[in-house]
Amino acid sequence: MNLLDILTVLSYIALNVDILLQIKRIHETKSSEDLSLTGLVVRYVAILIIMLKFLSLEDLPLILGQGLIVITFTIYLALAVSYFLRRTQ
Repeated sequence: MNLLDILTVLSYIALNVDILLQIKRIHETKSSEDLSLTGLVVRYVAILIIMLKFLSLEDLPLILGQGLIVITFTIYLALAVSYFLRRTQ
């Protein structure tokens, strides 16, 4: 791996830390009231499309980083939706 690959992986780690902090906040407040579910879904679709592109390129650092984003963002989206559904009941 070259320097750019290492920086790419570190960037993905930073993005995942940000998502994990958002998950923690939603869990602690038990609310997703200040989130746009439409925006989250749009971002999720974009994340999946980018993942498909990276898979086609067979670039391991990008695939690993994007794979982590897919996992953490899936948890984030599921948690946000679950609290949104509780709010509407």
